[in-house]
Amino acid sequence: MKRFYKFIVLLFIFMGSIYFFSKSIPEATIGTTKATSLQDAAFPIMYIELGDYTLNTLHGYSGELNSGNIRESITPLGTDKTFAVKIDENNSKIKRLDFQLRDIANNKIIESNTLTAFEKKNNDKYAKIKITESLDTSTEYGMQITLTTNLSKKIQFYTRIKYYENDFYLTEKLDFINKFHQATFDKGQTMDITSYLEANTSDDSTYANVNINSNYNLITWGKLNPEIISDIVPTIKEINIETASVELNYYIKAQTASGQETYHVKEFYRVRYSGNRIYLLAFNRNMEAEFNPDYFSLKKSQFKIGISNESDFNVVTSSDNKSFAFVRNGTLWFYDIEKEKLTQVFSFSKKNPDYLRDNYDQHNIKILKINKDKSLSFVVYGYMNCGDYEGRVGIILYDYTPENNQIKERVYIPLETTYQQLKEDFGKFCYVNDKNIFYFSLNDIVYAYNISSKKYEILSDNCVRDNFVMLNDAGCFVWSDFSGDNHARSITILNLETSKKLKVSSSDSENIVVLGTIDSNVVYGYVKDTDIYESTSGEIIKPVYKLIISDCKGNILRKYQNKNIYITSATVDHDVIRLKRVKKVNGSFRKISDDSILNQKVTPKPIVNVTTRVTDKTLTEKYLSLPSGLVLDKKPSVDSTKYVTVTENTTLHIDNTESDSVRYYVYAYGGITGSYTSASKAIQTAQEQMGVVVDNKSHIVWERGGKFISKELSGISYPPSGASSIKSATHMLLQGAQCTIDINELNGNSIISMLNNYLDQPVDLTGCTLDEVLYFVSSGKPVIGMLNNSRAVVITAYDKTSVTWMDPSTYTKSTVSLLNAENQFKQAGYVFVSYVSN
Repeated sequence: MKRFYKFIVLLFIFMGSIYFFSKSIPEATIGTTKATSLQDAAFPIMYIELGDYTLNTLHGYSGELNSGNIRESITPLGTDKTFAVKIDENNSKIKRLDFQLRDIANNKIIESNTLTAFEKKNNDKYAKIKITESLDTSTEYGMQITLTTNLSKKIQFYTRIKYYENDFYLTEKLDFINKFHQATFDKGQTMDITSYLEANTSDDSTYANVNINSNYNLITWGKLNPEIISDIVPTIKEINIETASVELNYYIKAQTASGQETYHVKEFYRVRYSGNRIYLLAFNRNMEAEFNPDYFSLKKSQFKIGISNESDFNVVTSSDNKSFAFVRNGTLWFYDIEKEKLTQVFSFSKKNPDYLRDNYDQHNIKILKINKDKSLSFVVYGYMNCGDYEGRVGIILYDYTPENNQIKERVYIPLETTYQQLKEDFGKFCYVNDKNIFYFSLNDIVYAYNISSKKYEILSDNCVRDNFVMLNDAGCFVWSDFSGDNHARSITILNLETSKKLKVSSSDSENIVVLGTIDSNVVYGYVKDTDIYESTSGEIIKPVYKLIISDCKGNILRKYQNKNIYITSATVDHDVIRLKRVKKVNGSFRKISDDSILNQKVTPKPIVNVTTRVTDKTLTEKYLSLPSGLVLDKKPSVDSTKYVTVTENTTLHIDNTESDSVRYYVYAYGGITGSYTSASKAIQTAQEQMGVVVDNKSHIVWERGGKFISKELSGISYPPSGASSIKSATHMLLQGAQCTIDINELNGNSIISMLNNYLDQPVDLTGCTLDEVLYFVSSGKPVIGMLNNSRAVVITAYDKTSVTWMDPSTYTKSTVSLLNAENQFKQAGYVFVSYVSN
C-alpha cells in the first residue's frame, strides 16, 4: 500500500511538472517538429586595451577563419609589443585563452601561446598578451585569439596587428576624435569644431548622412537633442604613423512628434597627425531609425520608417497585391492587407535588446518571393547573432507560413568568410522554385541545389567572365557558355520556375555575349572572331556588330545594327540602354559618339511606395505608403513568429566556393563599400572614399595614404637591344619581381599576357593616376607606364617632387617633375601595369 501511495504522489508530481513547464516554455509540438522562440545570445565579447583606451569590440566566431580576410579592426603595437584583452563573459565561463599570430602573406604561424591566468575587474576578465617574435614595421599580421569555456566550447576572435618602432600618435588621434564627437552633442562647448569643417552645398535636408561638408547646425544635431543610450567603443579600421581611420558605433534616443525614437549611428573619422597638430580628413555620420510599428500613421495609411539612407527596403508584393514584405534594421516584416496584420517574421533583436549582441548588424535578409498561398521564402545571410548557429557565418533559406505563423528552415549553408565579403559575393543571383530547387551564387559561381535529393550542380563557374545576369521579373538566369578557347558560342536562358533551359547560338566564327537586361528582357550581342583584340595592357575587347533585345522565350523584340559601327559596352539606366560605340576604319577601331535605345514599355506602379515628409525637428523622414484608397479604422495588429525546429539535417556543405577569378574589395567608412573584378576601378573608388583595396587572396593591393614619402628600386637593368619597347619593359618589370628569364622567351600579345606566364597576379592599372600607381613602387614593385601607344617606360623611383623612370627605347633614365609626368601619362590614356604578387 505504501508503494501505491508513493506511486500516486510521484504521478501527481510528474503531471504537475509537465503542466508547469508547458506553461513556462514557449514551444508547441507539431508532429515531429516543435516551434520555439529564438535563443538569446550567449557568446562573450572581447575588447582590446591600449593605454587608457578600450578599443576594437570583437565578436566571436564558432569556427576558424582565415585571419587575413578579416578586417573588422586593427590593433597597433608599439616597441613593447604588448596589449591587454578585456572579456565580457556574458553567459559563458572562460577558462583558457590561446592566440596565434600569422603572416598574412603566407598564412604561416609566427607565434602562439596559451594563457590560463586571468585578472578579474568589475565582472570582466583581463589577460595581457605580449609578442616576443620580431615583426616588420608597418606590416599587417593576422591575430586569432581563441577562448575556451568550461564546457570546452572554442570561440574565435580576430583582429589585425600592426607594429611600429616609432610613435604612431594613437592617443593624440583618439583624443581628438573623442573631443570632436563630444562637441557635436554639446554644440561646440568641448571644442570649436568649425575650423575642421568644409561646409559646401551638400544635402542639408536629412540627418541620415552627415559629413565634413555639411553645415554646423546639422553636424551638432539641430533641434533633435539626442541622448546616447549605449556604450561607445572606438574601432580602429586603418592606421599609419600619420593617419588613422576610426569608427564610433552607438545608439541614441530622441523625442520626436511620433514619440521617443531610437536610432543607430555610425561615425567614421579619418585624421592625420603632422607637425604637432591634427587634421580632420574625413567625417561621415550615418543614422538609421529603428523601425517601430507603433508609429503607424493611421491618417495617411503609412508605416513610418523615419530617418534613413535606404530607398527600397527590399519591398516584395504578392501577385494579388493583398500582402507585402519588407526588411528594416536586419528584421523581416510581413503585412497582410486584408487582415490588417503586421508580423515580425525574422529578427535577432529582442524586445529589450542588448545593443551590442542582438543588434550586431553584420547580417542581411533577402526576400525571394511571396507565393499564392501567402507563404514567404527568404534567406538570412551573414553573421548569426544568436540561436543554434550563433557565431557562424552562413546562408539560411527559410519559409514563412502565415496560416500557422511559423518559419521553417529549409537549407543551411555554413561558410568560412565574413559578412562584409559575403554581402558582395552573395544575393544578386538567388531564387527558389516550387520544385524545391534553390538557385544561388557565391564568389561568381552559380549553383542549383535540389533540396529534396540534397544534390547540387554548378551552372556557371565564372559568372563575371560569362556575363551572367538575372531577370528578376521574368524569373530567369542568362549566361554565356565559354568553351576551352574562351570563346562563347551560345548563351543559356534558364527558366527558374520550370528549370527548363533555352540555348541561343552563334555561328562557328562568332562570339555571343550577354550585355545586360532591361525590364524582363535580355540584351545580348554578336561579335566576329576576327574583330576581337587585346589592348596593350591586356584587356580583351569584343566589339558587338549586332545587338539583340529578346524575351526569356527567345523571341527577338528588337535589333540594333549599323554598317561598320560596333558597340563596346551597353549599360541600362532605367528605361534607356546607353551604348558606347566605335567605328571600324582601315581595320582599326576609332571611338565615335554614344547612342541610346529607349524602352517604350510602361512599368506598373508598385502598390507600396516610399514617400518622404519633412519636419522642423527631424528633417526628412521616410514612410511606406499602403495602396492608394486604402482606409484603416485602427492601427495594424502586430505579431511575431515561432521558429520550427526541423528534425532532418538541412546543412549543405559546398566543396569549393572559391572562383578562379580575382575580386577586389574596397574597404572604406568602416566596411566594404564595393567589389570589383578590375583593380583600377577598385583603386579609383578607394581613392575617392579614402579607403583600402584588398583582394580575395588576402593581399593588400592599395591603401590611400599608405605609400612612403619617397622610394627607389634597384636591381633592374636594360635587356639587350632589338626587342620592342613594350617587350623590354615587361622583361624589366619581371627583373623587379625577382624573375629571371631570357627576353626571347617572352610570348603574348600584351603586357598582361606576357606577365601571366611568370607572375601569380599581374594587374592592369589602366585609368589610375600616376599618384595612385606610385603606391606599387612604394611597395617595392616597378610599374610599366605608356608614354604613347608603343613607347613603354618602367617607373622605379619617386620623391615629393619628382618621378624617375627607365626608358628601354633610349636606354636612359629620366627624372621628371610629378606635374609633367602626370600630364604625359594622362595624354597617353593613363595606361599602367604592375603586379600584386609574384
